[in-house]
Amino acid sequence: MASSKPSYYFTLFKKFQVLGHVPEGSDHGSSGGVSGLDLNDPSAPFASSARGVSLPTGETPANTPLWAVLNAEAMGQSSVSVGGKSWPAMSLDPTILSWLDFQVNAPAPKLVDVFVDWINAGTVKDIPTGVIGTEPGTIKRPIDPGVSPFVCSFGGDDGTRPGSVPSDYWDTSLIFLVDPSNGQIVTPSTLTGGSEFYLVAVIGNRGQDAGGRYSTGGVQIEAKGIVMVWNTVFSPGVELPSLSNLDVTASSSVYDEYFLDTGQYDVVGFRLNVQTVYDGIIKELNTDFKDVLDAAGITADQWVKIQPAHLCAKVVVRQGADSFPNVGDTPINSNRIAQKNLAPFDINLAVVDPDPNIVWKNFIVGQPFFLKLGEGEGGNTLVLQENFARGSGFQLYLAIPKRTFARFFGKGGSGKFKGYRVLSYQEVCGGTLGELAKPFPEAVILHYLGGENWLKFPALAEKEFVGMSLGIEYSVKRLKPGPVGKVTLVQKTLMPRRVPGTLCFELKELRVGGFTINVGAYSPLQRPEQMRGHLMKGSAKSASRLK
Repeated sequence: MASSKPSYYFTLFKKFQVLGHVPEGSDHGSSGGVSGLDLNDPSAPFASSARGVSLPTGETPANTPLWAVLNAEAMGQSSVSVGGKSWPAMSLDPTILSWLDFQVNAPAPKLVDVFVDWINAGTVKDIPTGVIGTEPGTIKRPIDPGVSPFVCSFGGDDGTRPGSVPSDYWDTSLIFLVDPSNGQIVTPSTLTGGSEFYLVAVIGNRGQDAGGRYSTGGVQIEAKGIVMVWNTVFSPGVELPSLSNLDVTASSSVYDEYFLDTGQYDVVGFRLNVQTVYDGIIKELNTDFKDVLDAAGITADQWVKIQPAHLCAKVVVRQGADSFPNVGDTPINSNRIAQKNLAPFDINLAVVDPDPNIVWKNFIVGQPFFLKLGEGEGGNTLVLQENFARGSGFQLYLAIPKRTFARFFGKGGSGKFKGYRVLSYQEVCGGTLGELAKPFPEAVILHYLGGENWLKFPALAEKEFVGMSLGIEYSVKRLKPGPVGKVTLVQKTLMPRRVPGTLCFELKELRVGGFTINVGAYSPLQRPEQMRGHLMKGSAKSASRLK
C-alpha cells in the first residue's frame, strides 16, 4: 500500500496563507509580502526574494527558515537565528484564530510537527498547477446573496443552473487525479491496489459575500469527495480523507475551505488510496447491494478487482449549516455537486493475444433520488452513443444477468429494446475461452447494431439497483497509437415538467446520468510519461471474440 505523506499545498501552504493574512490582503498576504515572502504564491517559500532574503526549504528543519520561525512561535520565542540572521517568530499575531486552531489547540500532530514530517519526507512540491490552471476567470457579477459555493462541471462554469451543464457532465467536470509526488494531472489507464493519488476539484463562490472559516464573515464552506463504483446515477461509494487534515492517517472526509472571495475559484483536495477505496466499495457491495451480486452470480471481490473496476468520483460542497447534496442528485438539478469518470479505456498494443479481444466493464443502474414517483413517472431508458470510425473493428455489447433480463424483458415484463440483437449461447461461448466470454456466469448478451438504440424498463424502487456490463471488442492489429473514440451510456428518466404558460404538467424524458469511456491505444514506449507507471500489465480479463 502507498505510504501517505503530508501534502505541501493542501495540508501546509493553505494554512500558511491564513496565518500570513492572505484573506485580509495584509502582511504576507499583501502584494510582495513581508521580508520577501508573498503567500499568495505557493512557490514563494521555495524561492529567494529579490531583496536577497533566503526563504527556501532546506534538507532539515534546522536550516529551514519558514519552519524555524513557526517553531519559535510554538516555543514562545520572539525570534530565532537561522544562517546567522535573526528572524521574527511567525505568526505575526499569536492570538489569531488560525494559529490557535492549527497549533495551540490542535491535537497531535500539530502544524509545526507536520511541517517537520513533510521536510523529512523530502520536501515534495505537490502544487496542483495544472488543476489551478483550469480555474475560470473571476465571476464579474455574482448574483446570489450571501455565500454560494458550487463545484465546476465544465470549463467556464459560473454555477448557473439549470441549462448550462453539458449533457456529458461526467466527462467535462473539473475534477482530476493528481500525482502526489509532483502535483501533475495524471490519467492512469487503470487504478490498481497500492496506488495513491490526490482527487482535486475546482469549486467557486457565486455569492456576493466571501466565505470560508477564516474569511471576514466566517461562513464555513466545506467539501467532500466520494469515489464510487461505475454507475449511471448511484452506486456503492467511499468518502475520501480530506487533505486539509493535519493528521495524514485521519479519516475525516470534510475538506475545510479557509477562504473563498466573492466571484472567485479555488481547488479542494482528497487522498485517494486505491486499495482503501476498493476495500470500502467491497464492504458496501456486500452490505447494501447483495441483490446485484446475487443476480450477477459473482462476489463483491470479483466485481471490483477482476476488471479492475472503473471508478467515478463525486465532489460536493455546502456552506454554513446547510446539508450536503444527496449523492443521488446530479449537476443537472444542483450546482453543489460534480461527477467525473476517473480512468480512460487504454488498449495496450503490446498485448496481441487474444486478437480480437473483448474487455467488460461492469456498472450499476439506479433511480435518481430526487424523483417522487407518481403514476407513469420514473421509467428508465439507456442509450449507447459512440463515434468509432467505420472499419475500426470495434463492436459493443451489453450484458445483463439472465434473472434481471427475464424480469424486465421476458414474458410478462414491460421492458423493450431496439438496436440490439440477442446472441445465442453458441455465438457467445463457442470461442476458445468459452464461458469466460461473459462477464457474469448467467448472462444475456446484447450485440449493439449501431444507429438508433435504447433499452426501456420501468422505474426502480428505492434502494433497488441493476447490475450490467459494457463490452468493448477490438483488434490490436487494426489499431494505431493514439485516441480512438468515445463510448457514452446515457440514462434518461420520465419526469413531470410544467408546460410553459399553463398550470399543467407533462411527462418528459430527461437525461439524469450516465458515463463516458475515452478509448485510446498505446504501447508502453509511446504512452505519455506521466501515465507510464499505471499501464495495465498485460491484458484486462479477456474473452474470445463474440462471433
